[in-house]
Amino acid sequence: MILRSETAEKLERIVKRLKVVKHCIGCEGLNLEIENPEHHPSLELTQACNLNCPFCYSKLKKVKRGLYGELDKAEALTISQYGEPLLDIEGVKRGIELGKSYGLRVDLQTNGVLLNEELLKEFKDLGLDIVMISLSSISKYKELYGKNFVDKVLENIRLASKYFHTIVRAIYLPGVNEKDLMEIAKLNVDEIMVHHLIIYNDKIIEKLKIDKNRLGSIKDLLFLVDEMNKISKANVTIKGCLLVQLKEMDGFILSNVKYDSFSEVPEIKRKYQPIDF
Repeated sequence: MILRSETAEKLERIVKRLKVVKHCIGCEGLNLEIENPEHHPSLELTQACNLNCPFCYSKLKKVKRGLYGELDKAEALTISQYGEPLLDIEGVKRGIELGKSYGLRVDLQTNGVLLNEELLKEFKDLGLDIVMISLSSISKYKELYGKNFVDKVLENIRLASKYFHTIVRAIYLPGVNEKDLMEIAKLNVDEIMVHHLIIYNDKIIEKLKIDKNRLGSIKDLLFLVDEMNKISKANVTIKGCLLVQLKEMDGFILSNVKYDSFSEVPEIKRKYQPIDF
């Protein structure tokens, strides 16, 4: 017997419409036949950061400066998954050159505070392909990030979109930032990737006043992304490795399944290589 409902059918339609974000193209996580997929290579320059995000894992585990992954087997290079790479601008430039020397797509992941138009032009000349800027709230920016750089970040998102395929990466905080995400949906960018909140310290649940009952709900995430898509010119979606799994599920499962929101601090399992810059 197949269980059907209006909600289940709507969720199936939403998942069918969602597209994989460009950043995820080339990642093994899109291939369900790979048992232990790896993210494409990343260049880690620093764990330092000019913000203090309560849900960030960057400072919770020591990561050596260097390259993680094998460039000759990859389609893309990410700069970076830990810390704020623009605290080492020369390292970012060398990283772009390294990735392009292998013919790879190069994606810069940043909080956006330290960007400016001159820097964006330099990165463009070096061959950078994608700029990903993290932004999960506008009205509660200082509350979440510890400092009030929201106007600067919004301006730098605007500037980045002039030169690059620009992606805003947002974290969905149930009961906290739904209205802000709807405002973020109106930004003039190419794509918006909405992530579930992953908790490494359960104290942030009370600190941020998160609705515990909705943590990890796939249904809530999909309905939110669908509403964002209705008012956005961007491709609003979820991370590709999750999306390809959801496309295999029927609506009844989508209505009831939950993402595990509690996790150990992640470790990079890709091959490590030191760098000399």
